[in-house]
Amino acid sequence: MELSEELQERVDIIRHKLKFIEQKPTVVCVKQLDPLTLWGDQMPELVSIGGGASILAGNIQWEELVQQNPDIFIVMLAGLTVEQSMKEINQLLQLPGFTELKAVKNNRFYIADGSRYFDNSDISLVDYIELLAEIINPKQFVFGYEGEGWIKFTI
Repeated sequence: MELSEELQERVDIIRHKLKFIEQKPTVVCVKQLDPLTLWGDQMPELVSIGGGASILAGNIQWEELVQQNPDIFIVMLAGLTVEQSMKEINQLLQLPGFTELKAVKNNRFYIADGSRYFDNSDISLVDYIELLAEIINPKQFVFGYEGEGWIKFTI
């Protein structure tokens, strides 16, 4: 990823703060609920820069996701705001084993804005890296996206 100097500096700050973290939490990022689709493309790299280990991508079966049992579960539905995504969340809550997922049990279930940040400009990609870093490593990062760019969803 080639970025302007200012944007590269923002990414370098995140990388520097995280360089000694050995255990990256596993993360799934849901793009679509029906059929269940996880973000692919650049998302695994963005999650990695933000301090997580992206598991699975593309169209998957719910059972595969349950078997992987991610540490962090992020719903960022393509083209939808946090508020719009909230209206769709019931589909997930009803799936077998959902409440047994490690991410749900440990209160690491999030809804992120899938519309605002993914216009694929360099600025939005860096914003999204910061947003992911804030979700994945809340003790290390506060960029101010919580509340508007993402929320913690408690079951």
